[in-house]
Amino acid sequence: MNKLKISQVQFQASHIPALNAETLEKSFNNTLKYKPHLICSPECSNIITNDKKYLTFNAPYQNTCPVLKMAKNFAKKNKVTINLGSLLLKVKNQRKLINRSYLINNYGVVEKTYDKIHMFDVKINNKEKHQESFLFRAGNKITYAKINNIKIGMTICYDLRFPSLYRQLAKKDCSIILVPAAFTRPTGKDHWEILNRSRAIENNVYIVATGMCGNHHMKRKTYGYSLLVNPWGKIINSAKNKPSILNSTINLSDVKKIRQKIPSLKYD
Repeated sequence: MNKLKISQVQFQASHIPALNAETLEKSFNNTLKYKPHLICSPECSNIITNDKKYLTFNAPYQNTCPVLKMAKNFAKKNKVTINLGSLLLKVKNQRKLINRSYLINNYGVVEKTYDKIHMFDVKINNKEKHQESFLFRAGNKITYAKINNIKIGMTICYDLRFPSLYRQLAKKDCSIILVPAAFTRPTGKDHWEILNRSRAIENNVYIVATGMCGNHHMKRKTYGYSLLVNPWGKIINSAKNKPSILNSTINLSDVKKIRQKIPSLKYD
């Protein structure tokens, strides 16, 4: 299979998981007329808030998450693969939450999960700082999945600033790398596009960067501007900061062609 149809669902999540399941299901339904092979959602697809206590209390467990349940049913019913960019979840007998991405195959079965490796511990300005490691347990496994023998690398948001992770996925022969995100607005405006294009160019891969957008619980704001970047670094499709669906068809033979033109992966 040389062509892959991808639908990226950019939406404005709330702090209520059941509500996000409803919103996402509507959006997923809206992708069906395009007949995608893969539907992607952003980071924090099940819950988003600036309130740490609220998050700790209200994040669901994996087996009670309404977004995960909905996505598995949807994938099975509509024979489509889904990447839930990430879910914020409690883990039994653990104080810390996990930030986990899911690849659900077209039988509705979770094929791969990836836990965010790089924790977002930053002070952007006096008003905005984040200490993800205080609330979340970092992952430690590099992960890729397969759709029709196409290798797809899994990353989440802040991982984007760590090129070695993308290099390792490219070295494992991934043609596509997923970057679900809930980027902040100040860093989004200055860094989001250039980082995604850089990762695409230096690894000759397609980057599928699906962003959370809008204003959320307790004044959390996200950047949106989902992108699909080809292995030459050109933006094939993009959104603004409002709920939208990006439908793109990508040609996987481009990866091979560009790796032959500029074989930098070979010499690293």
